[in-house]
Amino acid sequence: MSMKLVAVRKDDQGKITHFLTDKDTVITVAEADDLARNRELDTLSEVHADGSWVISGDDGVQPMEGHNLGDLPEF
Repeated sequence: MSMKLVAVRKDDQGKITHFLTDKDTVITVAEADDLARNRELDTLSEVHADGSWVISGDDGVQPMEGHNLGDLPEF
């Protein structure tokens, strides 16, 4: 079962440094990106510290990009 990102921790410049998952696990942006690239993070295929994300076009899904991870609640 894949994890979902539910909250963020940001540094003084507003860049995301960590995510909280729905499994109550705190992970770094690099760890989140690794999980996404390994299809272990719900639907996302890339995650970036500026809050952007990518869903690849695999499995017939239209490729998508977004920039709203920074809008998640902070913890």
